[in-house]
Amino acid sequence: MFNIASRLIGKFSPNLGLMKHNFFLLAFDFGQWRSVKERMAVDTNGTPIPWYTYPAIEYLNSFDFKDCDVFEFGSGNSSLYWAARARSVCSVEDNQEWFQVVSQRKLDNQTIIHRADEIGYVKSLPEQGKRFEIIVVDGNWRKGCVVEAMHCLKDGGMIVLDNADRMIEKDCGKLLREQGFIQMDFSGFGPINGYCWSTSIFMKAPTLLQRNFAGPTPIGGLGN
Repeated sequence: MFNIASRLIGKFSPNLGLMKHNFFLLAFDFGQWRSVKERMAVDTNGTPIPWYTYPAIEYLNSFDFKDCDVFEFGSGNSSLYWAARARSVCSVEDNQEWFQVVSQRKLDNQTIIHRADEIGYVKSLPEQGKRFEIIVVDGNWRKGCVVEAMHCLKDGGMIVLDNADRMIEKDCGKLLREQGFIQMDFSGFGPINGYCWSTSIFMKAPTLLQRNFAGPTPIGGLGN
């Protein structure tokens, strides 16, 4: 019945047919239907992806991160996504129950730290004693995390700030811009959620990562 109704919509209303096509792109090509059903950030094949917006994920997919070290404030399927692409991933998690879940699923190049208090959580980054090419701010106490991220980011690296449209994150973005970072906003739909939000990426120009940037290949695009 669903297929018959879809064909009738396309036949008698081209505009509704186009909207149906867009729905199928988001639901099945991007995999939002599956992510909503499973309540996990996954693509259409069930592969873990970050709980960022789809435009941000597509932008990140254009880079070659194999020689990069990643630090995450917050952990989850994003940790598995980065582990599949980067040399190493170190994540800090404040929720004990979720820490146990992600620890059981981690890959060989992953390190997951549990810090329940604000100071321990924020300072877990400089405790690593090294700089990172990628630092993700997607957990609690984000202002403090951003301050530490600026000190622990390698030259030419990037900071990923999720939910950049919210008030606290806007303050974080302002702080980064004042320190010479260029803010690139990727707004739109993403896994699980029924609304749009923004994931922002901050870099200073020139960035070394641009050497490994392949350019966009949008899901559902027209191709070459």
